[in-house]
Parts: sequence; structure tokens; C-alpha cells
Amino acid sequence: MAVLALYILAGTPLVPFHPDESTQIFMSHDYAYQFIERDLSKIRYSDPPQRDTEQELRLLNGTINKYLIGLAWHLNGFNADDLNEQWDWGADWDYNLRAGHLPALDLLHVARWPSALLLAAGVIVIFALGWQLGGRPVAYFASLYYALNPALLLNGRRAMMEGSQIFFALLVVLAGVWFVRRYSWRAVLLLGVAAGFALASKHTTVFTVAPVFAICIVLILARRQTRPLGKLFAAGVIGLAIFYALNPAWWGNPISRATTVLELRQDLLTTQTEVFGHYEHIVDQSAGFARQTLMNLTQYYEVSGWDALIGDQIAHYESSPWHGVSIGGSVIGGLVMLLLVGFGLLALWRHRHRQVVSGRWLIGGWALAVSVFTLVLTPLEWQRYYVPVYPALGLLAALGLAHVIGYSRVRWLTG
Repeated sequence: MAVLALYILAGTPLVPFHPDESTQIFMSHDYAYQFIERDLSKIRYSDPPQRDTEQELRLLNGTINKYLIGLAWHLNGFNADDLNEQWDWGADWDYNLRAGHLPALDLLHVARWPSALLLAAGVIVIFALGWQLGGRPVAYFASLYYALNPALLLNGRRAMMEGSQIFFALLVVLAGVWFVRRYSWRAVLLLGVAAGFALASKHTTVFTVAPVFAICIVLILARRQTRPLGKLFAAGVIGLAIFYALNPAWWGNPISRATTVLELRQDLLTTQTEVFGHYEHIVDQSAGFARQTLMNLTQYYEVSGWDALIGDQIAHYESSPWHGVSIGGSVIGGLVMLLLVGFGLLALWRHRHRQVVSGRWLIGGWALAVSVFTLVLTPLEWQRYYVPVYPALGLLAALGLAHVIGYSRVRWLTG
């Protein structure tokens, strides 16, 4: 696991730049407002806003990454005056460069470490989930897939929200498994804390948190128990309290803030689909899902023309040994990945009567739920929107591979 974690970290400085990194670094002004200036009035919601752009970004995005970026540059001797401005998507590269929207290289590298470190820490969690799912072989196969996945490496190493999103989402699943096995208060606390940090990392992590809690309820009721429901409720309260504490922009009227966030997110998706196009129907969505999750060809940018701007960075990154290995990578590879996932689901079904006790039912249920939510709700083919699916499919494929190897070994020994 240590070797895989080091592999993830080793390629962090080489990752090609994405303008959303500029935005996340710009947002780390909130760290300075809250922890250096200690002026909460600058980050609390106000109507009219003190700073329109900052308040909108504060509501649309998670808080964990920007605070960790702020801590990183603070510990490394930077200050708020060193931060870049937000990237202007309506202008070209030269304008953004002249206007100070591109972060200095040393600041960019420092800002990437929090996300990369959390992505690397995810190796431990995915190993534990693999062990719960199918023992040592599944744990090793799943960890290898996770650490070498090009899309996870690219997006998790950047100064963006994906590293924290993946780590805390996986921690929610693992905490859920421990909870349904023991119903201990320690598991309750871990589940609540993980859920709070997951939601504060990126709002769309709700599509992991909600299924995990729902499956826990189903498992509790399937065992004809009711007392653990109170503990699960306590975990939910802890999670919401942590999310609220980590989001000063929600303080005062969280219901109203939630409505505002949904409106802003809908406006953002509408703008994205109008400018970049969108899936026409479920067939297109399914094809895009298959390309991004099974074939898994690295998408370095979403806007056409960016190959000319960061082409040298892409070439340098891909010439290094740190860009990962795609198990899919082609139509044939994607079909192999699909078969392995299918074998994994088959293995879960064959042992369905033992899953309530072991927690395998929860892992499998979460993997299916996050895949379905991503398939149905993703409006356009941007790879980073598919990032939550990779660990889920990796676990199922690892179980499928272990199942095939075990079956083949039995067949060979029995002649």
C-alpha cells in the first residue's frame, strides 16, 4: 500500500494544468478570511453579497479543499497576496495570464498536495473495503486498480475537490460496513464524521452518503431490529452538524441556503449544456458512461483548443511512468472490464445470504447506486463527473477477477 501511495504522490507536480485549479486556489482566500484575519463577516452569506463571485463560488463548491489549500500555502510561507485571481472562462489564455489568473508554478504545486495526499490515503480505505468484500486477493486487486487508474490520478492530483471527495466518500462506505457489523458508538461517530466531511468536500457526494444510510436502514430492518435506527439517526445528525460547521455561508438559514445552492447548480448545468452540448437520451448517456468508466481514456481538458495550450504538459506527463495504466483503454479492454464487473456482481449474488452479516451487501449496493446515479444524472461527457464511479467499479472488477481465478483454480485441481 505504501508503494502505491507513493506512486500517486510522485506524479503530482507533472499533472497538466486545469483552470479549475486557479478557481480553487482563488477560493482559498476564505482560509485567510477565517483563520488569519478572523473576519467571519467576509465568508458568511449576505444579501446583497459583499463580493458576488466569491459568494457564488462559496455556495457552489465544497469547503474542505479550499481550506486545505489555504493551510498548505500558509505553512509554506505564502500569503493571501500571492494568490491568483479566478480564471475567466470567457477570455483566452493570454488575457488570463496577463490579468494574474494563472497561479505561480510553486504555488500551484503546493496547492496540489492536499488533494493528492487524500487520494493517496484512499489506498488504505480501498484496501480495507476490498478485504471486506472478498479478502486479501480482492483488496490487492482493488488497490492496484485504484492507484493506477489514469482518471483518478489526473483529477485527484490536481488542486481540485476530487481527492477529498473520493477519500471521504470511501470512508463513508467503510464506516457504514463497520456500523452494520457492530452498531458500536465508535462506528456511529466515524460514520457521522465521514459523512459530514464527505458532503463538505463536494455536494455531489450526497449520492454516496444517501445510499449508504439507506442500505444501513434496509439491513437493520432485515434483521428485525429497531434500536440501531436511533444510532444511525445520531450518525446522520453528526454528519449534518459537521457539514453545517464547515460551511459558514450556510449559517443562519440552512434551508434557504440549500434552495439557493440548488438554483445556482441548476443554472450552472444549464449554462454548461447550452455551451458544450448534452446527452440527447439514455442511449447517449449509456455510451458516454461506458467510454468514461470502462474504456477510461484520460480526458485532460473539456474545452476544445486546449490541446494547443497544454499539449507540451500532456506529452511530458504521458512520457513519465506516473500517468497510470488503464485496464480498459480500448473497446476490447472496456469489454474485459465490463465482464469482470459482471463476474463481481455474480459473486455477490451467489453469496447473497451471507452479505447481511459481512457488509458485502452494503458495498455492492453502494457500488450499484453510485453507478446508476452517475449514469442517469450526468448531463455531459466530462470525465471528472464520473470520478466517483471508478472506485466502485474497481471493487466489483477486483471481486470478479478473484472469483474467476478461484473458479479456474478449482476446475484445474479437479481436472
